[in-house]
Amino acid sequence: MLVSAVLIVREFTNNKHAFDSSYYQILDSTRGRPFGCYLHANEGAEGAERAVETITTGLGWTRVAPNVVVSGTPSKDDLESCWELGATIAAGLMG
Repeated sequence: MLVSAVLIVREFTNNKHAFDSSYYQILDSTRGRPFGCYLHANEGAEGAERAVETITTGLGWTRVAPNVVVSGTPSKDDLESCWELGATIAAGLMG
């Protein structure tokens, strides 16, 4: 499960050295793994969602649930969506 503030995703993708260093270390060992993504943003998260899509496609990960994107303080529905996301990913990891 990827959990991040939108700003951190932007910084990670802008730091090519950090991305390249970790990319090749995990490329083969994580290919095909299920993932889901929670992003917290004060404003739009579209750019961060595209960055996550690019990274996870390159790693060969399999999306198992739609992204959960929250702006501002998480509501009860947002928290329930996060719980569902985590449960879906856990079920995928268990087989």
